[in-house]
Amino acid sequence: MTSDTPSSSRKVASRAYLQTAAQLRTLIANLHITAGARLPSERELAQQLGVSRPTLREALIVLELQDEVEIRIGSGIYVKNRAVRTESVGQVDHAGANKAPRIELRPGVQATADKVDNGQQALAEGMPDDDSDGAPAAHAALNLHSIAEDSPKEVNQMRYFLESAVAAEAARFMAPGLRKKLRQSLTDMQKAMAQNDVSTNARMADADRLFHLTLAQSTDNQLVMQTITGLFDQRYRPIARTMHRHFDDQQAWLAAMQEHEQICQAIEDRDPLQAQAAMQRHLTRAHQRLMAIIG
Repeated sequence: MTSDTPSSSRKVASRAYLQTAAQLRTLIANLHITAGARLPSERELAQQLGVSRPTLREALIVLELQDEVEIRIGSGIYVKNRAVRTESVGQVDHAGANKAPRIELRPGVQATADKVDNGQQALAEGMPDDDSDGAPAAHAALNLHSIAEDSPKEVNQMRYFLESAVAAEAARFMAPGLRKKLRQSLTDMQKAMAQNDVSTNARMADADRLFHLTLAQSTDNQLVMQTITGLFDQRYRPIARTMHRHFDDQQAWLAAMQEHEQICQAIEDRDPLQAQAAMQRHLTRAHQRLMAIIG
């Protein structure tokens, strides 16, 4: 059975964080939340919009990249550039308010859900919503399209499936030269951590990349190497890069280094089951670190 949905629409629909970003944008505008005001907590927003925390986190990063909100770790999410985005949605239809389900973000402050749905549909179809001229909404949708990328959550899940198997394979067959290279990546991490200066994050990221790509090289399979390289390098795209900028710190890197050590030790011990389990723990915890509470 084939789908009648155009492939471009299916691709956008699969990016739930973009639809959530459109919903958030519409809510901010329709609720007339002023610049500088603090939005409800992540937990409240996720509950009100009916999405997972990871999807909400990615949507917030999208709006931050659009200079619409500011994420302050430990404090919360604040509205920034409201003036331009307010134009991208129509006013609340008070006459029809009783006919539409309502979404409440704060006690006494509500917005009609039909506007949220319209904004989401406009994004998915690449079409304007019910504004009089349609242009601002279409422009907003194009802005979201311009930074669309694979969900960091889904990238991590794909890496979990693939790299845990690669780690097990490396424990069985990795050549001595590659084991030495793998160990060198840990030495590079230790040196970068010890230096602890403005270059530390970049040097840690380089060592991290060397570690995972060396594991991929152990398969001697070009397709596996290309796939793992492409998945890892997603971290340098705008959304993932911004998430790492917020949440990569010395504590996070120290945890990653310790997890790498466990993987490396299992490979040196030629223990496939421990190598696989250690990689699964590492990628699970790495994603959890990106999902730290904003506020």
